[in-house]
Amino acid sequence: MERAIIHSNLIKQEIQPSDLIKEYKSLLEKDIKKWLSPESMQKVFCPVTGEQEIKQSFSKIGMEYHISHSLGNIYLSPQPSMKALKTFYLKSEAREFWHTQLWPKTKAMRRKKIILPQLEWAQEFIGQYCAQESLKLAEYFPNHWGYFLASKHIFPSDNYKMIDVLFDPVSAKESISENIGNEVPINSLDAALLFEALDRSPDPTGLLESVKQSLKPGGLCFITCLLSSGFEMQILGEKSDVFVPPERMNLFSFEGINRLIEKIDGFDILEFSTPGVLDIPNVINKLEEVDNLNFFGYVFKLRDDPSMVVSFQDFLQRYRLGTFGRLVLRKK
Repeated sequence: MERAIIHSNLIKQEIQPSDLIKEYKSLLEKDIKKWLSPESMQKVFCPVTGEQEIKQSFSKIGMEYHISHSLGNIYLSPQPSMKALKTFYLKSEAREFWHTQLWPKTKAMRRKKIILPQLEWAQEFIGQYCAQESLKLAEYFPNHWGYFLASKHIFPSDNYKMIDVLFDPVSAKESISENIGNEVPINSLDAALLFEALDRSPDPTGLLESVKQSLKPGGLCFITCLLSSGFEMQILGEKSDVFVPPERMNLFSFEGINRLIEKIDGFDILEFSTPGVLDIPNVINKLEEVDNLNFFGYVFKLRDDPSMVVSFQDFLQRYRLGTFGRLVLRKK
C-alpha cells in the first residue's frame, strides 16, 4: 500500500478568506434554522458500526456532533435525510453566497493548489491501471462544478459525469447539464471520484457500496476526506474550524475508514495517505484557545525553526496522522 508525502505552499487564507468565511457561516446558521426543521432530521449512530455508545458530543452552528466510542468517528446526529439535504443545498443562501462570492474569488487558487493536483493524482493511477484510451469517470456528490471544468484539461477524451449533484446547474453558468446524472449502470465505470463525498453523505456505506457496484472489475475509486484521527483534530477537537454542518456530516478516523472499506468487502487499497499541509498552521493559529499546549507552543513558535516544522509535517504524513486523507481503492 502506497503513501505519499507532499510539500505544498497552500495557505488557508488563499482558499478561505476570513471575511468571506465569516459571512458564509453567518448565512449558514440562518439557513439551518430555516431549512432543516426537526421533521426533516433523523437520528443516526456510528456510520461504520452502528453503535450507539459515544465518547463525547458537541454543538457547531446549532447542530450536534457525536464521537463514536469504539472507532472515534465523528458524525452529525440528528442529520438531514438525503431529500432534505438536497433541498438545503438548492435553496441555501449560504451556498448561493459560496457560488457567487467565495468561489469566484478563490477559484484560481483552488484550481491551482487543490483541484488540478487531485485530478493529476487520479490521472497517474488511471494511467497505470486503466489501459484503454476512452474512459468513463464519475464524480459523486459534488457540491460545485470546479472539478468537472478542470477535468477537460486532464481527461479531454474521456466521459466525465457528475452524479447526485448538490448544486443548481444554472448556477454554473456553463453548459454542464448533459454531464449530470443520478444513476450509473453496474460495472460501467473505469474510475469514481469521491472528493469529500463521504464527508457530506447521509449514507456513506450506501454510497461506497453503490460505487463498488458501478465500477468495472479493476476499476479505481479515489477518495479525499477529513480524518478525525488527524493531528489537528486530536489537538483542537471541537475548536477546529473543519466542523461546518450540514456539509461535514462524517469525519472518519484512520481505523474507521479502514473498517468501512472492509465492511464493503470488494476493494483493495492501493494508496492511503494523509498529505494535508494545514494541520500545523491551523493548530498554531489556535494555540491560545486550547489548554495544556505548552509543548507545541514551544516547538512551533519559540524554537522558530522552519526545518523542524517541516520535519514534523513529514512525520504526520509518513505515519498517516494528518487530518486530510486520500485513498485509492481498486475493485477486486
